[in-house]
Amino acid sequence: MLGTKHTILFFLAFFLTIFLVTIIGIIFSPFINNISDYIYYNIVSPILFTFYFFTFIAFQGIIRKIYTNKYINENQILIKSKAKKFQINEKLLIYLVIILIYFSSMIRNFSIQSITLPKVLLFILSIIIIEIALKFSSKSLYGYFTKDYIIISGIDLRISLPIIYGSNILNDSNVYTYNDIKEYFTFPETIELYLIGEQGKLVFNTDNELSRQFLGILKQKKIPMKKFN
Repeated sequence: MLGTKHTILFFLAFFLTIFLVTIIGIIFSPFINNISDYIYYNIVSPILFTFYFFTFIAFQGIIRKIYTNKYINENQILIKSKAKKFQINEKLLIYLVIILIYFSSMIRNFSIQSITLPKVLLFILSIIIIEIALKFSSKSLYGYFTKDYIIISGIDLRISLPIIYGSNILNDSNVYTYNDIKEYFTFPETIELYLIGEQGKLVFNTDNELSRQFLGILKQKKIPMKKFN
């Protein structure tokens, strides 16, 4: 079920982006046809592909926010807790795409001659913008515990690929049922909920009072504590 929802949200954002790309291509094609190759390959093309990529992750974040908000508004919130901030490995795919946008020609031709000052400046600007956006995104994510669901909601700008068995979820913005939780473990400042099928975990910041409330719900749902060998 988790994989199905992720796949639907991913492809919805993907096709919305393709539609936007098509519209922009039709509108700007007369302008693009009249500029020099240098300006196109070093300025216009990187800007357009960066814009398309940012649009895709923005569409994903907005769609997931709308989807999770529906459950938040329809259910009574028992606990609200800050989700653990993004880890560096969760940002790597975004950085990799940006690197490919600006330096794929260098990688393809094994030559640094394709690296130009406009590309370098635009690359640095893109990294700064995405880093600011991801910090805002990380701060916006919260976990909401209801009677039937665990909802992680916020403006989640991470790339959410379709889930396959063994995927390593970490606080993906989504709606989870308690049947999705295999076990849990409490730490001094966090609680971790481990998903079935080795699909990853949900991690929330806690204090003594929040931990007590978490444990009450988890025991009521008969979710066992994880045992480390």
